[in-house]
Amino acid sequence: MADRTPPGGQLRLEWVYGYRGHQCRNNLYYTAGKEVVYFVAGVGVVYNTREHSQRFFMGHNDDIISLALHPERTLVATGQVGKDPYICIWDSYTVQTVSILKDVHTHGVAGLAFDSDGQRLASVGLDAKNTVCIWDWQKGKVLATATGHSDRIFDIAWDPYQPNRLVSCGVKHIKFWTLCGNALTAKRGIFGKTGDLQTILCLACAKEDITYSGALNGDIYVWKGLTLIRTIQGAHSAGIFSMYACEEGFATGGRDGCIRLWDADYKPITKIDLRESDQGYKGLSIRSVCWKADRLLAGTQDSEIFEVMVRERDKPMLIMQGHCEGELWALAVHPKKPLAVTASDDRSVRLWSLADHALIARCNMEEAVRSVAFSPDGAQLGLGMKDGSFTVLRVRDMTEVVHIKDRKEVIHEMKFSPDGSYLAVGSNDGMVDVYSVAQRYKKIGECNKSSSFITHLDWSVDSKYLQTNDGAGERLFYKMPSGKHLTSKDEIKAIHWFSWTCVVGPEVDGIWPKYTDITDINSVDANYNSSALVTGDDFGLVKLFRFPSLKKGAKFRKYVGHSAHVTNVRWSHDFQWILSTGGADHSVFQWRFIPEGITNGLIETAPQEAIVDSCSEESDSDLSDVPELDSDIEQETQINYDRQVSFKDCQTEFNTRLPVSYNASFLYLEIGGQYHELSVIITTVGHIYQYFVKTSYT
Repeated sequence: MADRTPPGGQLRLEWVYGYRGHQCRNNLYYTAGKEVVYFVAGVGVVYNTREHSQRFFMGHNDDIISLALHPERTLVATGQVGKDPYICIWDSYTVQTVSILKDVHTHGVAGLAFDSDGQRLASVGLDAKNTVCIWDWQKGKVLATATGHSDRIFDIAWDPYQPNRLVSCGVKHIKFWTLCGNALTAKRGIFGKTGDLQTILCLACAKEDITYSGALNGDIYVWKGLTLIRTIQGAHSAGIFSMYACEEGFATGGRDGCIRLWDADYKPITKIDLRESDQGYKGLSIRSVCWKADRLLAGTQDSEIFEVMVRERDKPMLIMQGHCEGELWALAVHPKKPLAVTASDDRSVRLWSLADHALIARCNMEEAVRSVAFSPDGAQLGLGMKDGSFTVLRVRDMTEVVHIKDRKEVIHEMKFSPDGSYLAVGSNDGMVDVYSVAQRYKKIGECNKSSSFITHLDWSVDSKYLQTNDGAGERLFYKMPSGKHLTSKDEIKAIHWFSWTCVVGPEVDGIWPKYTDITDINSVDANYNSSALVTGDDFGLVKLFRFPSLKKGAKFRKYVGHSAHVTNVRWSHDFQWILSTGGADHSVFQWRFIPEGITNGLIETAPQEAIVDSCSEESDSDLSDVPELDSDIEQETQINYDRQVSFKDCQTEFNTRLPVSYNASFLYLEIGGQYHELSVIITTVGHIYQYFVKTSYT
């Protein structure tokens, strides 16, 4: 089909693998429904551990970096980064927006806290003044603002026993705030000779004007009013990143990988060292803790969530895992089973079950991994490394078959031939090397006509030809396995491609928006059966086009959730799902593909007016990467969340009280040539929610 109409099928987010532990803290809680709420990338996640199901809040258009739970434990507040960041208050049961707070903070919202009765919300900005703002969130009204501090603020909390008192802490300071009308004033804590002046990372308020705070050196500082009255030395052996107050007492989590429980008077109850557990490891660092009755949650720097039963504290359960560090680029799907493999700069290779939404195998390599490929029978797995080498593993036990280094630059792309005879390996040296599988991966060919780094490649159905794309936007063809350059147009025209993952070629001309760079679209994958093409780009978008997409300005359906660049997209072997990876957010999204005509009798496909047109001169987004820094808290203070954002807020077209409708379809009723009661249908796992937008639409 060569038309420019949008694709008939749709995507629905089904599962998100990962958790945002890096550069964040205090972002993991139990809700009233005993579910777990957290965030990853630009998505708020409500995870039911009993049913192993997830629901998603999709109301943000950039990285979420802060989260607070309402005292009644049903409503959630989340804050994001960006040029014009906003705060969403949403219902954890329905994942619907209740309120949106904006037009105060710039750069980002670093901290959030509800007061004890849940009527007011405090927020901390990432601007130069680290502005503190108090909201009547139900009215969307600002009650007070004040300059927070000259340096980063890491935590803020309301005093549950004094309704107009707050405490904030950060780089070498702690401040005690008083709210009187619309005046918010602060007094600095007095360290005196009781303890060293140092960075305070977290805090909790108690009775009788007492405040407990976690320090960078692992001590707990105890304050009475403004004054430091004592220290609990060696509470942790390194910085205390998280402190949680509850009916049972207090829980703390630190860089030493330990959870400590304390009674209401801060006397020690027990210590749980996650590094010593079966799933533990050296360097495990806790960023968030939550204690509810007999259960504990701990979120780690390396994107894991542990759940611990207090009575079985020696048996913590790992309930969520994800990649961490650097970037995530490598993604491949098993050719015969509902499995996918990912690998990243964290040097881990992970095998996921798409049917069970679970990690089923993992191994660690000695180098960062940037590309992966399954052999046609699914028995072997090729891994392209950042140092120019590649490794082949046996999938059944993740043991090494061979390790070869013929190049110096990163191996960004590799694929086995459909007949299983060859492995093509593309590097940033601009070469594609061809290896014979039967000859223990002996090099037998070389493709050397590219003038830039290799970005994509595809084999022909008969394994006799290879097409490549490179960083200069060239599309080249080679005879296999020799690597002889092919220039005959008639011969090229007759080739049938086994896969289509190249971003350059007449079949994908329609996917390119105006004024884009050749590297803006990172990945594509075609579904020949449904004539659909999925793309992942530098703007954080997953898009669905018709395939082939021959004409410029082809319409598409777009899906938001990844916070920065989408580095890879792939269809599952049976085309039930699409997998997408986020470069800087380290997350893996699993989308269910809903073919055209399968609507369960509920959702009508949208008229063309509801589809975003790629020819629009307004870009969908312009999100840059989140800088990766060492977890040391002093370096974390230097994080720059600035983004050049030109994202058009979806809500400007609709009612500003509605959530940004990312994963949406449209219902309409045609009467006399007009569409009446146009509404947005938000779909999540097991739920469908409807928002009326306009009473009529011509």
